[in-house]
Amino acid sequence: MSSEDVVVRRYSHGPHILVAELCRPRVKNAFNDAVYQQLIAAIEQFEADDALHALVITGHGDFFTSGADISAGLSLDENGDPLVPSKGWPKKFMEAMVRCPKLLVAAVNGRAIGIGVTLLLHCDFVYAVDHATFWTPFMRIGIVPEFAASYTFPHTLGPQLANDMLIRSREIDSSRALTHGLVGHVFPANGFLDRVFADLEPIVNVAMTAKNVPAYKKLLRHVQGPKIREAIHQEYVELDRRFLSGEAQEAFMQLLSQLKPSSSKL
Repeated sequence: MSSEDVVVRRYSHGPHILVAELCRPRVKNAFNDAVYQQLIAAIEQFEADDALHALVITGHGDFFTSGADISAGLSLDENGDPLVPSKGWPKKFMEAMVRCPKLLVAAVNGRAIGIGVTLLLHCDFVYAVDHATFWTPFMRIGIVPEFAASYTFPHTLGPQLANDMLIRSREIDSSRALTHGLVGHVFPANGFLDRVFADLEPIVNVAMTAKNVPAYKKLLRHVQGPKIREAIHQEYVELDRRFLSGEAQEAFMQLLSQLKPSSSKL
């Protein structure tokens, strides 16, 4: 893979932390198929290495991510035909995150939009820079929430904030995100990642972390896993229905006509 093909830069911080940095600054780290594929590869590398105890997902530049890259167009199958949403790379990425038995960490270095927000509720620790904001404009652009947000948002954030974010498409700041449990820690921009690593050190350097964390996450998945998987399934049932009826393509084309070349809305 050439350097031009790398959209998720992987590097180690010390012996126990793997970092996956979203690196598409021209489009504010928007997710396309390559990003999903390379994040899955990072998760697989993380799971396979017994020395790695935490995977930190962060962004390059002033955005965590601007969400799905609408300008990239629809995903295509091997025949060049558009894929129904449930067969695409986003769902594969969601499944990889949900089943990961080790510590998943998000370091939100700036604005987070769409899947950049919904993925946070599948991380074990979430850190945010103090100027970060969180926006989920799914319904504003005519699609349903994804990544089990229909379950995780009201369950974790409460119904009122969930409705504000998912129905009203209201953007919230890091202070409100911290108050309602969307993020767990807020740090200043100066030295942000170093603070994240320092906060993780006492956890990842404990020998029993390698055994205890998977055991704990297995217990959590026993209770929450079926609900999360069912929410993802039902969301994709609706997304597929809209795709097959032509509603999704119509909304997609309307949105694409409004986008600036460097922007993303999901």
